[in-house]
Amino acid sequence: MNKQNTPGARMRTLREQKGMTQAALAVEFGISRSHLSKIENGGDMPGRETLIAASTFFEVSLDWLANGSGDQRPAQALTEKEALLLFTFRRMPSDDADAFLHLMLKNTEKDA
Repeated sequence: MNKQNTPGARMRTLREQKGMTQAALAVEFGISRSHLSKIENGGDMPGRETLIAASTFFEVSLDWLANGSGDQRPAQALTEKEALLLFTFRRMPSDDADAFLHLMLKNTEKDA
């Protein structure tokens, strides 16, 4: 993987866009500045909790931050019901989520 196409490189770009220092961002994430520096320079990969903290802090998609794929900005729920649906869907086991999605798609095709 090219060092410019890593989670750390994306985190560095987002940090710089906010005008933050590594020290300030490290405090936000609960990690050391030296660890953040290693992540940003491609010497270390961020752990799950650091990725989630960065995704939340910068309001970006976890998929985009981790893999560079998909939309940078996460989809926003328009109603409380949509937010609850998304929250629940993300916590389902993969097989259940696939079955649920299939059922929802099948039901919406009837209305179309």
